[in-house]
Amino acid sequence: MTTARRQGMTLMEVVVALAIAGTALAAGAAALGFLVDQHSRPGIQDVAAASAVRTTLRDWTSHARLTTEGDAEFRGTPVRRALNAFPIATHDSADAELTFVTTAPTDVAMAGTQVRIHMQRDSGGVHGLVAELTPFRARGAPVTITLAPDATGFQSRYLGSLFGNRVWQNSWISTSVLPVAIELRVLFDPATADPASAAAHALIAVPMTIPLGALR
Repeated sequence: MTTARRQGMTLMEVVVALAIAGTALAAGAAALGFLVDQHSRPGIQDVAAASAVRTTLRDWTSHARLTTEGDAEFRGTPVRRALNAFPIATHDSADAELTFVTTAPTDVAMAGTQVRIHMQRDSGGVHGLVAELTPFRARGAPVTITLAPDATGFQSRYLGSLFGNRVWQNSWISTSVLPVAIELRVLFDPATADPASAAAHALIAVPMTIPLGALR
């Protein structure tokens, strides 16, 4: 004697299934609400952007290179600020201007980009730290990227060898030798900063020391 297979679900099983589904949906809604809240908090996106800028600067500079032809120059020089330039929170009166060729991928080339990092200033004041990217030995228009629009200064120094000793220098111009390391500093004026951006400014303002010796 065979018994007929049961089809469908009992009322109790339906109730249990609905309860489980309701619990799962409630947990998902709570997690989504937490993520939305985290994403909308002031400064969260600024901190993420600051971290990306640090990573980009480190990647570009750590892949700096020179060529035997001598047309890939590593040039880091201080540039005096204009007398009417926007006041910044530093005692130094010079910004750095850094130009080099990197093999790291950029917005204009997968390998081989001339990078020029400098402060964008005019008689109206400060317009932040920017990078001008130009394809190296290839056709293509330069692209200017804003790295830190609220920055009020940019400084760098270079670790080289002098009579067998390692010495930090304020400038470096060479087509044959890279510095052993480079230190980058992005400056901000806390008096004019948006409180929501304070954490991002603090992150990007931490000096970066980037070794270059392995790529000499």
